[in-house]
Amino acid sequence: MNYPAAEPQLAYGQYVVDTPTEFLVATAAYRGQEVFEAELRNIFYANWIYVAHESEVANPGDYKSTMIGLQPVIVTRDENGELRVFLNACRHRGAAVCREERGNARTFICPYHGWAYRPSGALIGIPAADRYPDGFDTSRLGLVPVPRVASYAGLVFASFNADVADLETYLGPAKTHIDFWLGRCAGGTYRAGTAHRYGYAGNWKFQAENIYDGYHAGFVHRSAYNTFRKFEGSFTGRHYGAVRTDGLTRGLPGGHGTLELGKPLESGNVPAEVRQHYFETLVRLNGEDKAREILSNRHLLIFPNVVIMDFNIRVIQPLAHDRTEVYSYPMMIDGVDERISTGRLADVQTRVGVAGIVGADDVEVFHANQTALQATGAAWLNLSRGLGKEEWVSEQESVGAFSDETPQRAFWRHWREVMSSTTLAGRAA
Repeated sequence: MNYPAAEPQLAYGQYVVDTPTEFLVATAAYRGQEVFEAELRNIFYANWIYVAHESEVANPGDYKSTMIGLQPVIVTRDENGELRVFLNACRHRGAAVCREERGNARTFICPYHGWAYRPSGALIGIPAADRYPDGFDTSRLGLVPVPRVASYAGLVFASFNADVADLETYLGPAKTHIDFWLGRCAGGTYRAGTAHRYGYAGNWKFQAENIYDGYHAGFVHRSAYNTFRKFEGSFTGRHYGAVRTDGLTRGLPGGHGTLELGKPLESGNVPAEVRQHYFETLVRLNGEDKAREILSNRHLLIFPNVVIMDFNIRVIQPLAHDRTEVYSYPMMIDGVDERISTGRLADVQTRVGVAGIVGADDVEVFHANQTALQATGAAWLNLSRGLGKEEWVSEQESVGAFSDETPQRAFWRHWREVMSSTTLAGRAA
C-alpha cells in the first residue's frame, strides 16, 4: 500500500491506520512532548487510573504516595475507614505534604511551614494562625480531593474526570479476568509487597504493549531460556521455542487485553504437595473447571497502565515521552500456606524483578526502540500479525493466537478514540 505521511500536523486520530489487510501506528505516537502532553490530558487525566491495592491502605491513617500522570497524589484511609485520594500539595505554598512512599500517619504536616491535615484532607492546624486576617476561612483550604475514587476486587482507581463512567463500566469484560486473578487467593486475601522499581529511557507504551506480546519471548529472552534449560525442574511451565502455538491473546473494549497461556505457571520454589493442596482448595471453592481457569497464567493490561500478571501487579508510570518508571508489586496471599507466597516472591525476584533474568531483556529492547524511533524517515510500525484471523467473540472482543498482535490493536484503537476526543481535554485538576 502507499503509506500515508506521518507529519506533525496529522490529527492524533490519523496516527493509527486500520484496514482489513494492514494495521499501522505512526512512530510519531511514541515521541515528542506534544503527543505526551495530549496523552496526559485525554488519557491519564480523563480516565480511571490505578493508584493502589487496598492492602496498602488497609487501616485508618494508612497512606501511599503515588502519581496520576505527572500529578502527585496521596491515597489514604481516613479516620472513618473511607478511601480518599488527594493532590499531594499543601494549600499554603504548594510543598508536598507526604514525602514517604507508604506509612501510617494521624496527620500530614507540610515540611515547609507546618500546615497540618487529617487523612480526611481537612486542614486542622496553622502555626501562628493569629497572623492571618480576621475571618480567614480555613474550611476551604483542605487538601484538594481527586473527584472520583472507586475500587474493584481490591484494586483502587481514581480519576480527575468527575463525569467519567463508573469503574465497573470502564473495566467491562476485563472484570472476568480480574475475578479469576482474585480467585487465586483460595479463600485468603492479597497483600501487596514492596515494589521492585526500575526505569528505562523509552516511551511508556512500549511496556504496555509488551505485557501481552507472546511473539517476542523466544527471541528477546533466548538467553534466559537457555539458562532455564540448565536448571530444568526449577522453572516449570516455561516455553523454550521461538514462536509458541498454544495459548491465546485477547483484545477487549476500552483498550484492555490479555495474554493467556492456558495452563499454570509456577516456580519450582513451591513444593509439589503444597501446590496440590492449594489446587484442591481451589477446586473445593470453585469446581475443577473454574479452578483450572483461575490457575491459568494470564497477563491482563487494564488501559492505560496497570497490569495484573503472574504473581504481581505492575504499574507503568510515564515521566516523559522518552522516560518511564515501572513498579512491580509482588502479591502475597494471607490465609494460605506461606510457601505459596514465598515461592511466588522468589519467582518475581528471579524472573521479572529489577535484576530478573527476563525483565532486563525487555528493558534493553525498550531502550533500542526509543533510539530507533528517532529515525523519522521510518514513519510507520506494522501491527498486522493475526489481522483478519481472529475470532470475534463480540463486536469489540477478539481472540487471536498467542503470538498475534490482537491486544495491541485493541490498545491502539482505544488510544485513537480517546486521543481524537476534544471534550475531555483540559479536565485535569
